[in-house]
Amino acid sequence: MKRCFVISPIGDEGSDIREHANDVLDFIINPAMEELGIKAYRSDQSHEEGKISDQMFRSILQDDLCIALLTFHNPNVYYELAIAQSAARPVIIMIQKGTTLPFDVIDMRTVYYDLKPRPLKDGIYAKEIVEKVRHLESEGNRRVVPFAPEQSPLGGSRHFRSYVSAEAFGTSDRWIELLREGSSKFDLCGISLGSWVKPLGIKELFISKAKDGCQVRILIMSPDNPILPSLLNEKAHQGSIAKTKQQIADSSAFFHSIQAVQPTLQIRLMQLGCPHQLLIVNDQRSIVVPYLYSNATFRSPLFDFSKESELYRVFALEFDSLWEQAT
Repeated sequence: MKRCFVISPIGDEGSDIREHANDVLDFIINPAMEELGIKAYRSDQSHEEGKISDQMFRSILQDDLCIALLTFHNPNVYYELAIAQSAARPVIIMIQKGTTLPFDVIDMRTVYYDLKPRPLKDGIYAKEIVEKVRHLESEGNRRVVPFAPEQSPLGGSRHFRSYVSAEAFGTSDRWIELLREGSSKFDLCGISLGSWVKPLGIKELFISKAKDGCQVRILIMSPDNPILPSLLNEKAHQGSIAKTKQQIADSSAFFHSIQAVQPTLQIRLMQLGCPHQLLIVNDQRSIVVPYLYSNATFRSPLFDFSKESELYRVFALEFDSLWEQAT
């Protein structure tokens, strides 16, 4: 599921600021996000371990969307909004009617709201947020720093993002979203792809995508590929070659069961050739997780290249080359 980080004043428990922020979240933001299938949350609602400030930075830089509540002119809110702008994150700002909007953000997508019962009942402001989010989505992955379009966004170039580990990329919902993004193509390559057979509803999603005309190609290492034992460091990976071969067999059976229902889904096994990374290529991006001998895959770094990047084409070609070699 996509995630929306709400940059908001919070205030003390029982204060007018807390009550106002809760009302905006509960009666305007959450209804809009529920319609869009996006999870909205504030920093005080996060259950992640670690420092709250670290979680806040990570949410701004990695979540799919930010909404900034500027009512009360809280300095922390403006600080976090500046980080989101510097990172060229998709941002919608909200401010209560009758409150002056600072000049520096006057051109941003803004929802002017009040908390009167009738517009809340009619969902006026929630609908406005939905429209703005859909407009953002129509713009695709284009990332531009609003105050310096010629500069690369904080945390990477316009067409490239990196994560210290695949685990930091997100939960299974974030990975499944990569499949949902694919409209004309979804290529998936890996040693066993064991994690792709576990999520609830994933089989039905693969069938649906293939049925709707998306070219789905699955590329898995053959258990007989002579390079397989050399790819696995059993000590570092906390597994075994026997276990990996069983995962390959299970994944192969899973995808062949989908193919039996929807023959347009294609699956091949790599008898020869060596995949150096877990690789996902869809219409919008390529995701690359290098296979490191020193660590398990989920602890390896992850690279996210948008379709505008030259490296997107490099890894799309890598998949095609391995695909042609496979049987």
